[in-house]
Amino acid sequence: MSHLRRGIPPANRLPGGSWRRRRWRWLVLVATLVLVGPPLAFEGAARLLPYPVAGQVRVQPSTMVLDRAGRPLAAFTAADGRWCLPVPAGDHGRWLPLAVEAVEDARFRSHGGVDWLAVAGALAQDAAAGRVVRGASTITMQVQRLRQPSLRSFRAKLVEALRARQIELRQDKDSILVEWLERASFGGNVVGAGAAAWRWFGIPPASLSLSQAALLAGLPQNPERLRPDRHGDRACERRNHVLRRMHIVGAIDAQQLAQALAEPLVLAARDLPLAEELSAAPVLADLAVSHSGVLATTLDLPTQRSAATLLRTHLTSLAGSGVDAGAVAVLGLDDGGWQALVSSGGPGWLDLTTAERSSGSTLKPFIYAGAFARGVVTPASQVEDDPAGWRGWSPVNYDRAWRGRCSAAEALRDSRNLPAMRLLEQQGLARCAGIMEGFGLAGLATQAERSGLALAIGGAEVDVRHLATAFAGLATGRRVLPHLLIGKDSEAGAEVLAPSACLQALRCLVDRERTMAVCPAAAALEPAWKTGTSSGHRDAWCVALTPRRCVVVWLGTTKGPGSPALVGAEVAAPLALSLLAACDPGGDPWPSVEMGAATPVRTAVLVSPLVITHPPTGIEVLHDPDAGASPRRLSLECRGGGTGQRWWFVDGAPLITVAAGYTAWWTPTAGSHDLRVVDEQGHSAVAVVVVR
Repeated sequence: MSHLRRGIPPANRLPGGSWRRRRWRWLVLVATLVLVGPPLAFEGAARLLPYPVAGQVRVQPSTMVLDRAGRPLAAFTAADGRWCLPVPAGDHGRWLPLAVEAVEDARFRSHGGVDWLAVAGALAQDAAAGRVVRGASTITMQVQRLRQPSLRSFRAKLVEALRARQIELRQDKDSILVEWLERASFGGNVVGAGAAAWRWFGIPPASLSLSQAALLAGLPQNPERLRPDRHGDRACERRNHVLRRMHIVGAIDAQQLAQALAEPLVLAARDLPLAEELSAAPVLADLAVSHSGVLATTLDLPTQRSAATLLRTHLTSLAGSGVDAGAVAVLGLDDGGWQALVSSGGPGWLDLTTAERSSGSTLKPFIYAGAFARGVVTPASQVEDDPAGWRGWSPVNYDRAWRGRCSAAEALRDSRNLPAMRLLEQQGLARCAGIMEGFGLAGLATQAERSGLALAIGGAEVDVRHLATAFAGLATGRRVLPHLLIGKDSEAGAEVLAPSACLQALRCLVDRERTMAVCPAAAALEPAWKTGTSSGHRDAWCVALTPRRCVVVWLGTTKGPGSPALVGAEVAAPLALSLLAACDPGGDPWPSVEMGAATPVRTAVLVSPLVITHPPTGIEVLHDPDAGASPRRLSLECRGGGTGQRWWFVDGAPLITVAAGYTAWWTPTAGSHDLRVVDEQGHSAVAVVVVR
């Protein structure tokens, strides 16, 4: 009866209490919906709505070329003019990721794309200040903004948050952070931490110190205002702020903080390495077209620089002769990696290391190696260096003289033409061309069919790289498969010739005194070297190699006829041997090898050779002024050849026709003259006579 004593009717008490309870239940429900509904709706939208791929800004990677020791060789910007070097996860070093998280998003590892606590704090601070004083963008939200830039607005911010959550559902934290480091701007045309580390400190991100990493981590807040080369004080203040944030979040201790704050920094933009300075622009530009990012090559910066400097200096000294182009290649024999590739001259960015030119006499060692392997001759065998003719063609030696019998080693070392051509004829064009192709000189079989025996003296065309590859193979008897990028190991090629025969050919080209006369600095290395000069003096070659590396030099002209200066032994050999002396550290010499017995050998049966017996080539005829106004006549005699008549020519002009076995007569005039005789079968012979 207590309700009666209190004066409250029972009918009024129960309905009132029930209404109040229902009201609180509604309030709790509404509050729950207000607090939980938006996050649930947000999460549902993030999971159910598709993430738009269209419209994303793609990162255009540029190219940085490093040498075998990780030193920069050249940098090429991307097509948009910016410099961006994507860095794989794990290669940013210890400090840079920690610094970025500390200053940009301390709870990056714990939130799901949007830091709601930071959002609430930012709203409170902005409301108290009456303006925007604090942002709440997470690293993931910044990644979304970098992918799809948009105008700043509340709606854009909401969409950005939604997309950030979708990114987190699709990617792990590390990949998101790596993308931020790749896309963020670091001042000027520098995009990404990879390019920033090289641009501002000249090192890869993995080598950044704590202080350097903190400075880079602070730049993306305002890249131009904090640009280190223009606003060094601001950049250092920002670095100090980043370091203190790292200490606050526990990424570094007090001692590390103090040391990093005290570390002096050289704040200046490092010049990007230029391929032109190393005469490697054509070579590396081709590499940059097909690759991007950081490329580790087998090139060696000191060797590349030496080759470029020596070639540039050499061409300058030859400027008055019309020689204005050259190419150099250095190939390591231990790993098959290119150590230097230099190209200078030529139209535009033409890579002259791949330009085919007349080989001159550079292919003779392969002919001799084939003959040694087959047992046709040995290096000590006596071969014949005397006039010969093939179907109307009577080639001569470069010095237009004959030595008669000499050793095969001497004939190869001194590049005598006729012994090499006889060996080529006896072995067969197909076999010798096949040996050359086996060592890497592609297309020699086709060229041999066209050039015939002239293959031995410049009838084929080769380029610097393939010639270096072939001679590198000659050092071991096996095919060498060279490479330029680290990570692609040289494969062991098949054996082409017996190593002993190849070594015999190279040992023929080793002559300490001969080397001393050209380049004393290279004599101690005891290199094997071979020169070549093309017809018309359009190309000068030299190949020089030790058991460790092979150097090939080509010199020529970019326009017009050849130059008298283009003689391999005179202009190419000094450059090749000087470079070899500069880049080869020395070591074991060529192994010794049996050179055979000095047995006379006729290396080929010629087709009815026609030979001028008088006057002998190279003779000097003296005119005695006391003998009268008319000089004495000179007899012209020949032997060999076919039957029938003989046609004599002087300096290309017809002189007289006589029957076989008869003597012709010529009244000489002062000067140097070319005498030629031709028989009815087309055989011919040439002699040079100087009248004084």
